[in-house]
Amino acid sequence: MSDLKIRRCFYIHGEKVIDTSEGEFLVTPKCNDKSKIFDYLEKKDFPFFLPMRNSTSDSYEVYPYVDDDMEPADKAVDLIHILSLLHIKTTSYREVQMDSIKEIYEKTLQQIDSLNEYYHQLQDEIEEHVYMAPDEYLLIRNISLLYENLNFSREYLNQWYEMKKDMTKERVVFLHKQPSLSNFIDFKTPYFIHWDLSEKGYPIYDFLYFYRSHYLDLEMDSLFDLYQSRFCYTPDEKVLLFCLLLLDEKIGLSSDHYQSTILVHHHILYSAKVREFVSKQNQKHQETNENKFQ
Repeated sequence: MSDLKIRRCFYIHGEKVIDTSEGEFLVTPKCNDKSKIFDYLEKKDFPFFLPMRNSTSDSYEVYPYVDDDMEPADKAVDLIHILSLLHIKTTSYREVQMDSIKEIYEKTLQQIDSLNEYYHQLQDEIEEHVYMAPDEYLLIRNISLLYENLNFSREYLNQWYEMKKDMTKERVVFLHKQPSLSNFIDFKTPYFIHWDLSEKGYPIYDFLYFYRSHYLDLEMDSLFDLYQSRFCYTPDEKVLLFCLLLLDEKIGLSSDHYQSTILVHHHILYSAKVREFVSKQNQKHQETNENKFQ
């Protein structure tokens, strides 16, 4: 950055931006060598990334900065189009390695069992109180929803594991790993930023991240349908997505009952929304199959 004459430095949405004689630039810590990632994407004819500006720094990456002002719903549609294109362009197939499948299965099952045990212990502790705090009361009123989601998650996990036993090949794509509205610039030519965690893997992980980032502010059913119309999940991918969506993070109560109540509310809302999402997608799948035989 020594070649840029910096006028001022400011932050937008937690991002560091510098105003220079050559315009505004986004400055982020360097996590890995992006040049290999961008070379790969260019070879796959995927141009929707922001090239770095040449910099003498070994610690930072510098990109031209654009602050788009699109409505979130419109921006989300464009993001889904570009995300599906990334997956289409980078699709490849590999041999199913049951050792890796078993590792995913056992790790996920351990998460489910751990959460189940945690909530039962927490429920026992709360129900011993003479008076419940607001966060405790809200949790107990809705704890059956958490148990049911964990049970559904376990069912989908077992279903996925049985599917993988009969497969010899599986599909992988190049994942962005953090596809969200804040990591997507929609101005003239749209592009993703922040490719720090990108890697090859199951395509569901990108939509999983997107869903968890925006389930409160975007209509996910239509966005998922749009994505599926361009890049349709295989049956094993879809059940793994449902399994992981239903597997929410642990709710940790604190002594700050006001903040803790907000936290519990968000988790309960997520659990209800994801249950509805999975139910709707299953219903659509059943209707599609019925129509095939009519």
